[in-house]
Amino acid sequence: MKGSRRATLLVLTACGAAFCAAAYSSEAVAAPKPNVVVVVVDAMRADRLGPYGATRDVTPNLNRFAGRSVVFEHVLTQAAWTVPAMTSLLTSLDPLTHRVLRYNPNQRLEMDQLSASEDTLAEMFKSAGYQTVALKKTVVVDTNRGLTQGFDVNRIIGGQMAEGISAQELTDAASAWLGTERDPARPFLMYLHYMDPHSSYRAPEPWYSKYKAGYSGSLTGDHMEIERRFVQNKEKATEADIAYLKGLYDAEIEYWDSQFGRFMQQLVISGLDSNTIVAVVADHGEAFAEHGQWFHGDVWQENVQIPWIVKAPGVAPGRRSDWSQIIDVAPTLADLAGVPRGPRWQGRSHAANLLNPASPAPGGSVYTEYGNYRALISPDGMKLVLGYGNAKLYNLHSDPGESNDLAPVRGMLVDRLKAELDARTTAARAAVVGAAPAALPLSPEQVQALKALGYVDE
Repeated sequence: MKGSRRATLLVLTACGAAFCAAAYSSEAVAAPKPNVVVVVVDAMRADRLGPYGATRDVTPNLNRFAGRSVVFEHVLTQAAWTVPAMTSLLTSLDPLTHRVLRYNPNQRLEMDQLSASEDTLAEMFKSAGYQTVALKKTVVVDTNRGLTQGFDVNRIIGGQMAEGISAQELTDAASAWLGTERDPARPFLMYLHYMDPHSSYRAPEPWYSKYKAGYSGSLTGDHMEIERRFVQNKEKATEADIAYLKGLYDAEIEYWDSQFGRFMQQLVISGLDSNTIVAVVADHGEAFAEHGQWFHGDVWQENVQIPWIVKAPGVAPGRRSDWSQIIDVAPTLADLAGVPRGPRWQGRSHAANLLNPASPAPGGSVYTEYGNYRALISPDGMKLVLGYGNAKLYNLHSDPGESNDLAPVRGMLVDRLKAELDARTTAARAAVVGAAPAALPLSPEQVQALKALGYVDE
């Protein structure tokens, strides 16, 4: 049923419901299909990056890439954890629709496997004749969650994880695939999932020691060390502790950036740069005691505002200030490549605006959730947050750190945004199709990896 439905779509439409194929010129239609590379950098918050105003210059290669690309300035992930966020990216569905992370009737958090009836980004590109390859440093985005549907090649590189030479191993693997396994007669979709700068914050030298000067504390950047001291034992981190950990985190980003530069150079060496769409995005951000939180798993901006930067043939460099979401990535890439969208995808395509900046951007509010926490941001930057006691309201333009709650004096706006948020969640629940299949059991290696990432207790 699923295959026949997709075959029909390939005949009937070239780009999906909201963006007509007629928007493309005849030259663009006749040109070879572009390759597409999706670079996911786990736990990379936007405000530590040069293109997003970071004060410490740790991303020279990303800065150069951004100068040739479109930088989306305000991007919200649908959930501040890898599994639901990446499911939303790959399916263009809200978490309450794909239900890979959900609460059972007893309000206990559960993970399920993605329903095989959903159309993933990889499946749509594969049906359009693309080679599809996923190379990853994480076991979280894997077959146990159903997230590898549509990938011809699915590999966890070099074991996994974020320490040591993780990014180098993944870049080496991607370069090797381009040189030895790529079919030059076909376009390809490549998904790269880097784990730097996810905790633990321990980049290889010389990066690890680069920002340690003057720190006399005992922290090393180990995940469980931070978990035990500041989360479990409720010890208050000093300003020096926080600055030091942010330095270790920045060092991880700087190390990743060096490998991202290597990969982009490999595209040039391979003669692929001019006809390849490259999208750099994160699954979520990372907290360093802002709002009393560490790591990720809530709806505050340090965890849910992410980078999204796109370089594509025919797209002029620039910046976009309207709000977008991680569910917008798949429809935008599909439209840019001339590949049909999944018929159930909920995200908004930005392709028309990228190809012609004079055309209107999709606009509208954006949404994120994590467990019982929910948030909605209106187009003018007003953010409603639910789940932390009384409803809270922030003006992100004047108060990006979310420290001044306006809810007590803006009751009518709170009510209006809450109605909009309730409508979104109601629609997401109503869009569920069938029951998600039971998840496959985790292997001992996967359990150990999740423990090391802090997702499973010791």
